Amino acid sequence: MHFTKPVLAAILFLCLGLSAFGQCVHVGGGIITNVGVISADRTLGTATGDLSGAIGVQIVSQSAGPGGTTVLTVHHFWVTESGDTIFVDPAQLTAKLVAPNLFAVVTYPVSISGGTGKFKGATGKLKVIGEVDFNDGQVALRYTGRVCFATSDDDKDAAAVTHSDAGVAAKVAVPAEQLRPVSNVMLARERRRLAQL
Repeated sequence: MHFTKPVLAAILFLCLGLSAFGQCVHVGGGIITNVGVISADRTLGTATGDLSGAIGVQIVSQSAGPGGTTVLTVHHFWVTESGDTIFVDPAQLTAKLVAPNLFAVVTYPVSISGGTGKFKGATGKLKVIGEVDFNDGQVALRYTGRVCFATSDDDKDAAAVTHSDAGVAAKVAVPAEQLRPVSNVMLARERRRLAQL
């Protein structure tokens, strides 16, 4: 009798996977950022689509990759239009030089590891492709993937809701009220820019 709930949970997990414990959805959209906005190693811009909001990326390191590629280790700062923060594990962007200072992004797997608000307890995997133009300081990317959200406050509290790397979590702990004005300014500026296209 005492094993009924754990056995039922195990059966649901085996049959339905993560969707038994939360809603998993396909996500997709675009990302447009400018390089060197804050410093030479950072980008800042907007994400559109299902994870729309403000996004920034810091280039942590750069190394030579296989086949003449360049591998950038990056850290993300992602705040949705509603003010929720998305925690993203450190990622590696692999790019191939296609012209002077113009790179094609050939692999860029991104892992979501929680967040605030709607993203508290969320997990997900994104595949990202696109281009980085260091001549004009622009980045254009397309993301697609799957995000699984916790379904109740109990599920969210039981899930890991901090960044998987405690050092990174401590460094990115910024009050939401400090992030919202930046995201609203960036969103308005990018909307005007996109409307001109």
